[in-house]
Amino acid sequence: MKKTLALALLMSSTVFSATGAVSAAEPGWISISACVPAAPLIPTNTNERCGSDVLQPILAGLVSVDPKTGKVLMDIATSIETDDNINWTVTVAKDRVFHDGTPVTAKSFVDAWNWAAYAPNGQTNNNWFTDIEGYEALSPSKVDGATPEPTSTEMTGLKLIDDNSFSIKLKAPLPSFISKLTYKAFFPMPEAFFADTMAYAKKPIGAGPFMFESGSADSGFRLAAFEGYTGPFKPSLKGIEQRIYTNGEAAYNDLVAGNLDMMRDVPVSKLVGEQWKRDLEDRTLLFPTGATMALGMPYTDANKQLLNPELRQALSMAIDREAIIEIIMNGTAVAATGWVPPAADGYVADGCGDTCKFNPEKAKELYDAAGGYEGDIKLYYSAESNLKPMMEAVCNSIQNTLDVTCLPQSLSDNSTFSSLTRSGKIDGVYPANWSLDYPAIDNALIPVYSINGTSNRGQYANDAFEKLIEEASYKKQEEAFEIYQQAEKLLAVDLPRVPLWHPKVAVGYSPRVAEIVLFSNGRPDYTRISLK
Repeated sequence: MKKTLALALLMSSTVFSATGAVSAAEPGWISISACVPAAPLIPTNTNERCGSDVLQPILAGLVSVDPKTGKVLMDIATSIETDDNINWTVTVAKDRVFHDGTPVTAKSFVDAWNWAAYAPNGQTNNNWFTDIEGYEALSPSKVDGATPEPTSTEMTGLKLIDDNSFSIKLKAPLPSFISKLTYKAFFPMPEAFFADTMAYAKKPIGAGPFMFESGSADSGFRLAAFEGYTGPFKPSLKGIEQRIYTNGEAAYNDLVAGNLDMMRDVPVSKLVGEQWKRDLEDRTLLFPTGATMALGMPYTDANKQLLNPELRQALSMAIDREAIIEIIMNGTAVAATGWVPPAADGYVADGCGDTCKFNPEKAKELYDAAGGYEGDIKLYYSAESNLKPMMEAVCNSIQNTLDVTCLPQSLSDNSTFSSLTRSGKIDGVYPANWSLDYPAIDNALIPVYSINGTSNRGQYANDAFEKLIEEASYKKQEEAFEIYQQAEKLLAVDLPRVPLWHPKVAVGYSPRVAEIVLFSNGRPDYTRISLK
């Protein structure tokens, strides 16, 4: 049996309940466990796993990602060209149609982007358009605590050329802009969306290989192969049946009984002692994801000791990542050797160098050079997360290696955890995860470690890092990636976050399945999945 490993973006869990007996999917269809979307099914208002699971097979954009290589592929676009990484010309295919039979045109993209960027429409993915010239006129920044009214409904950086081409002007060079276009916020919308947005949200219309047939949060969803699809990713499946489950145990039981074809996130309890492999007769796979779990560091005087780079390096070298992954995590991760996950285009191993390798002797040497540590090292985590055993293991590794007391500190919930870690008042270390929004090295670095990064909550600043980021912005993509790789290596000195591991997705499947392919977010690429 062929088992294909693949790559491209991530989310999490299951929620509702399948009631009564569950039968196997009909011929040509695949059944998979799913969860309840958190919001109406509008692409620019969906940034969580459950809703994205429903939308991904339905939608199509200018570009897509090859899950096996992480490379960007043309989809609705026939070409995207630039000479300066600022001005881009896009040509779209003339034969693509939405599921309601209306044509996909250049206007389908321009109108959708302007609508999403217009602040009064209240879209959660609004900030994806900040790179485009004229965005601020649609989404003004606050002034003295108040948000001004938008002065326009159209970004000046978007211009229609003709029915099948348009131009984009960015505010600054962005060599990986094509990679960014893989995200669903940039997908086109049909005229029906603007005519009745809430009707669309109940029955979304895309231009992808599958179309929404029926479903709701209570019943699950049926997505049928779109007969009018003329794109490059035609599926062999006839359809997808997404079943809603209350919990992973219920879905797993159906999978073992042969009533479900595929399940992601097999319960950790079933991984212990390889139980899932016995239950499923080795119909199991572990897929790397586009995420990096790291150890966040204090960034204010709340703990001056942990501002010392030598002490941070000592902590990093004191963590036995491989042992924690093998013993505590049952092999469901890959030890991180840098800040960029392997799923990212431009990834190279050992971006962190020796600093992220377990080395007790060197760790103790650096610890002593830093003057040791007065008091107890505190490691904060949320009680609502599943990280308790991993964080306790990290603490134990640090404690045993450096002969210092490390105390895990459980906070009551995710809200409390987020508030503390973003307040500047935290006096210890904490788990800090980053998942790729699009599969490129710059997305693993710039948002989190650039002084202007949208997720650089610790306001980490490194002039040499900023200089390389700016230099890369004026280069072609492959040259830019090499410069980003140099920038990554600079982080090994200050360690604004200590890389720990890249999580994997545990997948189980039924005897009906011949091949499974996942993107790096753990979401299936249904166009490449096949049945026997």
